[in-house]
Amino acid sequence: MSVTPTLQGVPLTGLRLGAPLGSGAHGVVWAATTDAGERVAVRVLPDLDPAAHAARARRLEVLRGLRHPNLVALPPVPEEVDERLLVAELVTGPTLATVRAGRMGLTAAEALGLAHALAGALATLHEHGLAHGDVSPANVLITDPADDGARPVLVDLAADLGWEVGTAGFSAPEVRAGAAPGPAADVWSLATLCVWAARPGDRDQVARVLGGATVDDPAVRPAASDLVGTLAAHDLEAVRVPPPSVLAGATLREQAQRAATTVRPARRRRPRHRRTPRTARLVVGALVAVAAVAAAVALTPDGPGPAPGAVAPRATDALDVRVAALVAQRDEALVARDAAALAALTAPGSPAREQDAALLASLADAGTTLQGLRTEVAETEVVALDRSTATVRTVLTQQTHERLAGAVVQTVPNQPPRCVELALTRVEGSWVVAQARDCD
Repeated sequence: MSVTPTLQGVPLTGLRLGAPLGSGAHGVVWAATTDAGERVAVRVLPDLDPAAHAARARRLEVLRGLRHPNLVALPPVPEEVDERLLVAELVTGPTLATVRAGRMGLTAAEALGLAHALAGALATLHEHGLAHGDVSPANVLITDPADDGARPVLVDLAADLGWEVGTAGFSAPEVRAGAAPGPAADVWSLATLCVWAARPGDRDQVARVLGGATVDDPAVRPAASDLVGTLAAHDLEAVRVPPPSVLAGATLREQAQRAATTVRPARRRRPRHRRTPRTARLVVGALVAVAAVAAAVALTPDGPGPAPGAVAPRATDALDVRVAALVAQRDEALVARDAAALAALTAPGSPAREQDAALLASLADAGTTLQGLRTEVAETEVVALDRSTATVRTVLTQQTHERLAGAVVQTVPNQPPRCVELALTRVEGSWVVAQARDCD
């Protein structure tokens, strides 16, 4: 007797599951193939209370009727596919965050071309009464140039706007203040995203063109459809995607400081008629990418620290030495795929711990192991230090190593030096990392 395969307890009737593609605030996204041979992306939808479930069903019904070259498509779902599964177009290509890391930023014409394309996608959503809610670097994929040229595609269209508040740094002021994301918030996020994506020397130009979209008052921001017309008068270019060898290393660097989608405090949810196991919330992470930093071991001895804001010379020396040790220990834990050793280096409940847990799970799901992972540390600077927190900036250089997936061996070349800022906190007398971010 044959047994129907399942995904998190949900039957996969009508689908053949492939490899995991990555993980985010809603869980792991998988590649799959329908019985008709169509390649798709699939994930389990989180369980919601009846009212929220009905709202999501209405949203999905509208989304399945939309088609735009810069929006991921939600194809009609075969009747045999369980309703608890979200099936979407399989978009292949790196995230905008990875492309930016590999290119060190886009030209002004590319950034404005990106804004024009995504404004058109948002205009389509807004015309149908929908907002995206999380226009951010990880939610924009750049398709393979061989497939009708590189184009940006906005993904993650089925977010629950009642509890998500976007990605740190890309959420509009009103959303950060507690308002639900709306079309005006999408416009603010889009403009902020495109200025962020531009290379440093071109950001002022991009900011001038998009300035009206980032004003604090949502009532005076232009609509996405208005941006489409405004941007058409400027020089626009498609985003150029770096070669695979550059993208491999860029993925690793980008993961070290990727921000997670932020959620509001969890609300109580009443069980639906067909309840599934609750999906564990994971931060956005690449399938087999290795973050260069995110964890720390004990850095200074126990005892009273200096006054807030003061940096004692001996404490600075200790931090300098221990940061090098923590990076080495994290490399070792990732190579060994040792979850306990990795968790011991981060603060409980912190973004750093969530990122590491998601990363390790992705490595395990993909059957990927690492060999020879080594990160050199230089120019460590203690920015701030008090009794319980510290901020450290350091320059990291990841050396050549290998990623093994079955019989496939991929060599990741040396990466350029990268400045990373670590937010440290003291837990039970030991310093651990709470967050890692790019120095910029």
